[in-house]
Amino acid sequence: MIKRSFLFISLLMALFVSGCIKDTYNMKMLSKKGHLSPSLAISAVKGDISFSDAVKTNDTVVFDQNKLVVLVFKKDPLVDLKLTDFTKGTIVKTAVIDPSSFDLDISDILKHINGTFKFFSPSIKFNYTNSFTNPVKVNLNITGRRNTNTVALILAPFTLSKPNFPTQQEISASYVIDKANSNLPDLISLPPEIINYSGSVDMTITTKEGQEGDNAIGSNRLLGSLEVQIPLDLQLTNLQFADTVDNFIKNDDSDSEFGPEDFQFLRIMIAAKNGFPLGVSMKMSTYNTSTKSKSTVDATGILLPAPVDGNGKANGVTETSTTIEFTKEFFSSAKTADKIIFQFILNTTGTPPQEVKIYSDYMIQFNAALVVKPDINLN
Repeated sequence: MIKRSFLFISLLMALFVSGCIKDTYNMKMLSKKGHLSPSLAISAVKGDISFSDAVKTNDTVVFDQNKLVVLVFKKDPLVDLKLTDFTKGTIVKTAVIDPSSFDLDISDILKHINGTFKFFSPSIKFNYTNSFTNPVKVNLNITGRRNTNTVALILAPFTLSKPNFPTQQEISASYVIDKANSNLPDLISLPPEIINYSGSVDMTITTKEGQEGDNAIGSNRLLGSLEVQIPLDLQLTNLQFADTVDNFIKNDDSDSEFGPEDFQFLRIMIAAKNGFPLGVSMKMSTYNTSTKSKSTVDATGILLPAPVDGNGKANGVTETSTTIEFTKEFFSSAKTADKIIFQFILNTTGTPPQEVKIYSDYMIQFNAALVVKPDINLN
């Protein structure tokens, strides 16, 4: 009784601060009635958030000079070869790039993702320093793997720049692998958990007998690394992210006189202006792992995607008004559920979804209000 009276008083105080009563009651009838079920509206939160507010730049997430968001992964070193690593061929000497792998550390995320997405402009930079004066050609074999699925890079051998001996002892340069010379967009769009690589390096002897050794006195070296860059130039088609957590709604306090089931309903009303070219739908379900029973709150179209120009950049906002309702039945199911399942579904702008670009200055403006109808028994 004391706890329920405290709840009633707390609700009244909340209303005086920020809300309104949507139903009226004859307070003289409380002693006879012993029961209240008012509808209460409370202004909850208002604000805006941009991509750069939510995600800060680091070694993996960078913003380029145009504020385009780019993911970066590095493997250093990939190649470290000396003259002694090459075979003793008279015209062509060959060194082996030992098979190895590059873990992107995203397997935990990928376990929760289904749907289709495509990256349009990924690139791999093979950054190298070369002090060999003879031509060096690299044959690089790269495959991406996710579970049992693999996609090959399909890259032709490429020749590295060489120093202009004797005025130049070594040269630092890079070779760019992208959609123009490989199957990279399909490999990155897998997306891979692991990138496997191997290969060989061929050096063609064009100098006179013994000149190579005289030039570098055995110190020739090829040192190379990989830098994977993935601009968020993409297309999402029903990309689903699902996660299951322990039931945080359930009231485990047996002495408590009040629980979530004491609400007839709780509504969250959201008005948003979305500047992202991404539409979002959400579902939240209580789940009983023993009985397999489930109760779901569906917030389809909570955010509709912003329009884009011919280059895939958002050029306006889309306004959306959504009501998310948690019913008495939902709260009742929470009493026996041991898990809560969240599911988010993303699509890029257009029907069918089209290619868009994500920039760090995109923003969402929102205003949320709470409408609750408690079921208060004062007896």
